[in-house]
Amino acid sequence: MELFEQPFPVLRTLLPQDSMAVASLAVSVNQKAIGNLLGELAKFEGYNKFSIIAELDGETVGAMLAYIPPYDRQTLFIWQVYVSEGEAEKGLASLMLGQVMRRDVCADVTRVQTVIPSDDKRNWALFRRFARWQRSRMDIQPFITQALEPFRRHENSNLVTIRLGNNRSELAAGAPLNICKSGSVE
Repeated sequence: MELFEQPFPVLRTLLPQDSMAVASLAVSVNQKAIGNLLGELAKFEGYNKFSIIAELDGETVGAMLAYIPPYDRQTLFIWQVYVSEGEAEKGLASLMLGQVMRRDVCADVTRVQTVIPSDDKRNWALFRRFARWQRSRMDIQPFITQALEPFRRHENSNLVTIRLGNNRSELAAGAPLNICKSGSVE
């Protein structure tokens, strides 16, 4: 019963006027250095068709910026996924990713790519779940290594590619929404 007492976020397409909310969300989750950049990217039309905002009581609590590169119309590149601290660990990121994948603009997508820092446990968990839903594996390749960032030797980033399963109808049917015993949504 606890699950049904939780307010459910409104998920909608990113609009250019959401740029300040995206920047503020990035800053609130310790991404101050790129918060303004993400706010500016949110204004571009190339992002809004593939990106999503989650609102709860009028407040932006989640955002996923994504796009399909013009040179590779079969790849959805997830640029950033942000969830406010108050909504973390409730499955909001999975819900946003599932909603974007259900959109008509993603009908021709056969793979999802993202870059994940080695120490980003939340994004690793999100994309591992997504790969399982797709009955696929994660193809992981070094992207930004210690050699490229000598002053940040503890950080490596990896390019992750997930090939989508043959049966895309599972996404349309809502497979990513998984209710846990604890009452949270994954």
